[in-house]
Amino acid sequence: MFEIKARDGLARIGILETAHGRISTPTILPVINPHFMPVHPNEMLEMGAQALITNSYIIYNDEKLRNRALKEGLHSLLNFNRPIMTDSGSFQMYMYGIEIDPIKIVKFQRDIGSDIGTILDIFSEESEYEEVKKEVAETLKRARESVKEKGKMLLACTVQGGVYEDLRRYCAKQLAKLRADVYPIGGVVPLMENQKFADIAEIIIASKKELPPSKPVHLFGAGHPVVFPMAVLLGCDLFDSASYIKYAKDERLIFPDKTLRLNEMDELPCCCPVCSKYNVDDLKEMDEEEKTRNIALHNLWQTLAEMKRIRQAIKHGTLWELAEQRAACHPSLQEAMEVIAGEKKWLEKWENISKKRAFIYTGRFSMHRPIAYRLRKRVMERYIPFFDKSVIFAEMEKPYSSKNEWMKKLEANCIIETPFGAIPLELDEIYPVAQSVFPLETDEESRKMAARMCSRFYRKLKIVSLNEIGRKSEDYDIRKIKSIANYQFGKGAGDALFDGKIGIRKSKTTGKIRNVYCNGKHVVSMRASDGFFTLKAEGGRRLHRFFSYPKMRVVVGDEAEPFIKEGRNVFAKFVVDACREIRPYDEVLIVSKEDELLAVGQCLMNRDEMLDFERGVAVKTREVCN
Repeated sequence: MFEIKARDGLARIGILETAHGRISTPTILPVINPHFMPVHPNEMLEMGAQALITNSYIIYNDEKLRNRALKEGLHSLLNFNRPIMTDSGSFQMYMYGIEIDPIKIVKFQRDIGSDIGTILDIFSEESEYEEVKKEVAETLKRARESVKEKGKMLLACTVQGGVYEDLRRYCAKQLAKLRADVYPIGGVVPLMENQKFADIAEIIIASKKELPPSKPVHLFGAGHPVVFPMAVLLGCDLFDSASYIKYAKDERLIFPDKTLRLNEMDELPCCCPVCSKYNVDDLKEMDEEEKTRNIALHNLWQTLAEMKRIRQAIKHGTLWELAEQRAACHPSLQEAMEVIAGEKKWLEKWENISKKRAFIYTGRFSMHRPIAYRLRKRVMERYIPFFDKSVIFAEMEKPYSSKNEWMKKLEANCIIETPFGAIPLELDEIYPVAQSVFPLETDEESRKMAARMCSRFYRKLKIVSLNEIGRKSEDYDIRKIKSIANYQFGKGAGDALFDGKIGIRKSKTTGKIRNVYCNGKHVVSMRASDGFFTLKAEGGRRLHRFFSYPKMRVVVGDEAEPFIKEGRNVFAKFVVDACREIRPYDEVLIVSKEDELLAVGQCLMNRDEMLDFERGVAVKTREVCN
């Protein structure tokens, strides 16, 4: 069972339950070879590893190890009482032409007590399309047969299909029907070795589009931390690494952005226990066994540290910045970011409505982030002008309205040309407009993107000069709350929410809007963190009357209604339908199957996730609508 605890778009911190404990994702599973363990599994546990992966074929092919594993169990064999995943030998079969019985190896993994077993898929290399198509068909056949034999063991069914997007999607779609426990994405090792990161990004995207969102995804064979931020950004939860020991044998040291050979180094730019204790000369003078062990330890520290960095970035909402920074270190990663930039429409569906930290511009890929795409799209589609005339202003100090009070009185739509594009003055405090940091000048591609958006936006406005505009407008606050409501909830929401006598309460400290009342009833509150509204019960009633089903709705089953009416949260397993436009952390209307408004709240998932997850909170209920 898998549950989301925190998220940054497709990237999620989750909990995967196994027979030997929980695994917090995203995480790395170090590869253990029972014949050669320079770093003991329990040392890895002390370093922060949560689980291991070992090759069941290696154990099966060694009579002594096989008999011991069957008699004492896998965990006793490795002297490790935490989760262990087993691979089936697919890569060995691909590399060395070894014959392995696909069902027998799954049964063996089950019988030795593997927490997560893996099917024997067909490793698809860069072959001709028809050949890969046949291999996918065989992988699917084996998966269907293997599911019947898994018992209580979690089973990983691997997505194959080579570099062919349609075959990857087909394989993932068919495997999704089996409701396996984990979905590895296989066949990427040659791509990793040749640094074809754009191909890897395309493969992940194709697979993720068809895989069930409630299941963890394992990127098989991607063990170098340079690829972790990009892969997690696209929704990968699990990784395995033999690189730590493989590179150590070749005297190569792993870092988050590169790999360095020991004989090329004069300093150890690292503060791990190994690099804090020894210098380069110390390592060079060690015998081979000691040297290999210490470099392997360094490589593990770096690998585990990058995963910790990623988990923290997810909690802060800064994973995009981290991925962009890592991409700047390698041209092939920049090619991968180009691929990701082309998928912003799909990625927007999973993107948080706002983040805990500011939007930090790092370069040309920043303006392709789904949250920037959403901003441009919603301004274009949802902004309703209040005046016949509009005035354009160049970028200025933020927040624009509080730094330029005189603009509020202009009898015109005030439009600011920002790095994001054209932004109406009334939207100057929403995320990410106010909560963003840019250099004085952005890159040429970003400037052109902003200019194109401005050009399209201005087509529906009558642009005039400032000296043609009067300065007697007194209703700026009303325009502001209506514009934010339209942007956040949908076109027309502003008039629906604020139809009546408006009362606005502001912060005594900042002067910013905090609560809005209509005809004496509390309708919404404005969040200081992102400039968006939280719905009150009365606001929910007004939007429920205005928007037709299923707009803004999360529909719960009959069995959940009594609990929702008591103010309980909505769990995903009780959601029977939801609006397709809902995004993570949106304000939503919780309704019955008959569209009776039960409560308002903040969702933690989009529609696809709500309908697929069996565990976890889908909506945090804020107020009951009795």
